[in-house]
Amino acid sequence: MKKFLSLALGALLLVALLAGCGGGSAAGDSIVGSWSADVNMTEYLNQLLGEEEEIGQYLTLDNFTIKLLAEFKEDGTYSMNGDPDSAQAAMDGLKEQMKTAVTAYLEDMIEQEGLDMSLEDLLAASGMSLDDLVNEMDEAYSAEDLVGDLTMEGKYLFEDGKLALSDSLDEEADIEAYEAAELKGDTLTLTGGDDSDSEFAGLYPVVFERVS
Repeated sequence: MKKFLSLALGALLLVALLAGCGGGSAAGDSIVGSWSADVNMTEYLNQLLGEEEEIGQYLTLDNFTIKLLAEFKEDGTYSMNGDPDSAQAAMDGLKEQMKTAVTAYLEDMIEQEGLDMSLEDLLAASGMSLDDLVNEMDEAYSAEDLVGDLTMEGKYLFEDGKLALSDSLDEEADIEAYEAAELKGDTLTLTGGDDSDSEFAGLYPVVFERVS
């Protein structure tokens, strides 16, 4: 479970969205300004959960959405970060669903092993409560960790309908590293593309709205 949380939440947006993303708009359109997107990770995380042999069959997320904030400046630099409140709400919701999933998992384990004890007996014998078990998740990967992984800055290029982002201010953006998107007025929609990794298809579309 710790492996799932650290890999899935720690890397998914960095790889899918921040390492390189693209645009498909008319030349001359400007993305300078502040933007906000509600990134729905639910389908993506449920796909990863389906690959978990133990807990995956017991846990299907109802909703896991993070607000991603971005600012593109006239000097060709940008910054992005995850909204702390939305990250905390998403992680709190996950922990509540984890309690239900862990309960079902442990009850099935007791039955399959033919143990003559209740779930309460098992937890008492382990010296841990259900909350203790689920709270281990927060130690492995917290809302603060998620916000940290979504915080970055670098340089960007937006030309010929393509948006490219570098990973730091010391690196130039590579216009060849992009994915399909569409800019219409104050809406920038990232939709992936033929060269995008299908593993991250569950993240699209990601719709940014211009804030200012």
